[in-house]
Amino acid sequence: MIPNFLIVGAAKSGTTSLYEYLRQHPDIFMPQWKELSFFCGDQYGPLHKVKKPQYYDRVFAKAQNQSAVGEASTSYLFDEAAPRRIKEGLGTIKILIVLRDPVTMSYSLYNHQVRKEGETIKSFELALAAEAGRHSNPEFKKKCYGWHANYYYYRRGLYYPQVKRYLDTFGRNNVLILLFEELANDAVAVAQKVYKFLDVDDTLVPMIKVHNPAGGILRIPRFWEDTGLFLKTFQFVISKNLVKKIPHLLRNIGRKPPSPINPTTAQILRERFYDDICRLEKLINKDLSAWKE
Repeated sequence: MIPNFLIVGAAKSGTTSLYEYLRQHPDIFMPQWKELSFFCGDQYGPLHKVKKPQYYDRVFAKAQNQSAVGEASTSYLFDEAAPRRIKEGLGTIKILIVLRDPVTMSYSLYNHQVRKEGETIKSFELALAAEAGRHSNPEFKKKCYGWHANYYYYRRGLYYPQVKRYLDTFGRNNVLILLFEELANDAVAVAQKVYKFLDVDDTLVPMIKVHNPAGGILRIPRFWEDTGLFLKTFQFVISKNLVKKIPHLLRNIGRKPPSPINPTTAQILRERFYDDICRLEKLINKDLSAWKE
């Protein structure tokens, strides 16, 4: 069995929740391990990327005649090489993209990095200011904890070129674009829309729960509750990232949930994203006026 659909992103946009709703369907198989990132072409990551084809194939060995087989990796949307690599490896499959207001996505990604990964810059504003230097610095890409693209809080929100790559590669009929706001407002309706897109019974009502919330207080046990526990932990230890991860986790025990984004910062970001949002709006034929306000 190989995937005939993928959830490709974006970051902090509800992909984990959608992944869990799809796993509840008896005609859909998704592996226990989210974020396989096998088709990501970036040599520097992501952290838990499956690198060998035999390991990727092994993940799907437990599929049992489900008509829809897929996985979810948010790195695929941002990585420029991913659409081509997916097409070469899997053919013309169905693609699911979930997008979120880029301002809220950006701030959520920053707080995720502070909470769970290796962000050491103490303010969102300073992290935004450091982004250009990080992006152009090969040493940062090599030495930062985790995947360097997770520190690009502005670039990750420039959705137009990311989405266009998938539409150009797989065709509009094979790409379903969803909004985080739709998922938050009516998760059942969105899940059933996806079921229909995947040609499985769309009358099933999934059990709804928020997964992977961005602002929660970090506690050590939560790290070990990640899906794919054994595989992730094994790769994590042998890759020597444990040495980097544990001190960061210890520093974040009991960290308070983040405060709301500074309104001035939000307005500056909204102006920076404006042109990209306008282009995206026309590309996907969805009303994104709420993202411009």
